[in-house]
Amino acid sequence: MIKKIAVFCTWLLTAMVVLLASCNSRSGDETQTENREETAAEATTEKPKIASPRKQAVGKIAGADVVVDYGSPAVKGREVWGGLEAWGKVWRAGANETTSIEFSSDVVIGGQKVAAGKYGFYVTPNENADWIVIINTDWNREEHGAWGAYNYNEKHDVVRLPVTPEWKEEVQERLTYSIAENSIGLAWEKARITVPVNVVE
Repeated sequence: MIKKIAVFCTWLLTAMVVLLASCNSRSGDETQTENREETAAEATTEKPKIASPRKQAVGKIAGADVVVDYGSPAVKGREVWGGLEAWGKVWRAGANETTSIEFSSDVVIGGQKVAAGKYGFYVTPNENADWIVIINTDWNREEHGAWGAYNYNEKHDVVRLPVTPEWKEEVQERLTYSIAENSIGLAWEKARITVPVNVVE
């Protein structure tokens, strides 16, 4: 009788071990399946796109390092000039934060000496006249209260330069700045403007 009880207990213990191992195996499989599903979900979920990503144009003009920092909006089929950007109104020359331009050494723009440093960059587009390029001391929100062109202060202008825009058939979808040997270029939609920059003699 005692032997039968011992055999039964051994059988019962073995059955419990097998059952427990089976449960753990299923639980592990389920966990692995959930992990695979989460990984697949992460892979297929697109990160939200920034409407006007921040970009920089970096180059040298006559030995001076030049950096233009700007938000790059897209056309998206909209009427830009005279529509999205009104004629005769100061524009931040980009999107969101104020567009800034920085020179590592003194330069000359429109016959006006611009000391090494960082400045706000603005443009006033005009329908039947030259556009006005503006270099202004205000570029930073914390230091100058500058955000876009909302707090633009004409009294802080360093340069106001009339430039004649070129109009192209080809549409430049995103606002883009470029730095050439002696100029800074802006291209958006069908408009192109070039700002001459010279070395201080």
